[in-house]
Amino acid sequence: MKGMLLLAALLAIALAAAGCTGTGPGTTTPVPGTPGAADASVNETLRVFASGAQQSLDRVDANVSSAAAILATTGLTGPGSESVLLNLSRSGNQSGNYSIDAVTFDTDGKVLAVMPEDYQFAVGANIHGSSNVLAALNGTPGLSQRINLVEGFRGVALSYPVRNTSGVAGGVSLTIRPERLLAVSALAALGNTSHALSAVQTDGTIVLDANPRMIGQSILNATQYGGATDLAKIAQEIVSTPSGFERYQGNGTTRAVAWQTVGLHGTAWRLVVNQER
Repeated sequence: MKGMLLLAALLAIALAAAGCTGTGPGTTTPVPGTPGAADASVNETLRVFASGAQQSLDRVDANVSSAAAILATTGLTGPGSESVLLNLSRSGNQSGNYSIDAVTFDTDGKVLAVMPEDYQFAVGANIHGSSNVLAALNGTPGLSQRINLVEGFRGVALSYPVRNTSGVAGGVSLTIRPERLLAVSALAALGNTSHALSAVQTDGTIVLDANPRMIGQSILNATQYGGATDLAKIAQEIVSTPSGFERYQGNGTTRAVAWQTVGLHGTAWRLVVNQER
């Protein structure tokens, strides 16, 4: 059911199943985490979700890499660079409209140019402290965690170094709304199932959820699980383990949770599928 798109795997649905809605103590009982035939659907949904999400990330990576190569010829400022940045900023328009703007920056991390023009106010801003910018200035691509961006919203940024004959001259960065980037893959994976899909950073921050209010919150906040301590343990396992499968029971209902990792340049996202059976 596509209307259930991307509900956080361990939040509202899981809490209701575990009896943790304020009507009494949690009654969750862990079930051995060995997948069986009945879990094929959740595993297949996760496989499709992870495959599509990684392909999306790889396409973004290729676009930014290509822009960096062109900017090595055009330079980091001027009409040529602005054309490259505008095309890069539009690269996500056909796939969830996830790309917001693109910038170039110098070796001090100062923004030199930005497109589209709506974000010209960012020119001159110092973004040197961002992990993705630091990576680019050290000669390698980098994808940030979800951060406060100078554009005025929270998102992630993917940066590549731009080189000239003397070495790294600066870099190029594309700002992205990860919830939009991942939503296309999530919808394709969801199909006609009643599964709930989400994505979580390795620090527990939710970057994809059906409820916009959940994005930016942490699955490691134990208070949201009430007395369901097993759900809190599964949340810990999700952020600490690249992939896994667990089952738990609450008030006679059995649920399966499976997760897998996608990412770029050392930044990882856990993709989570939660199933009601």
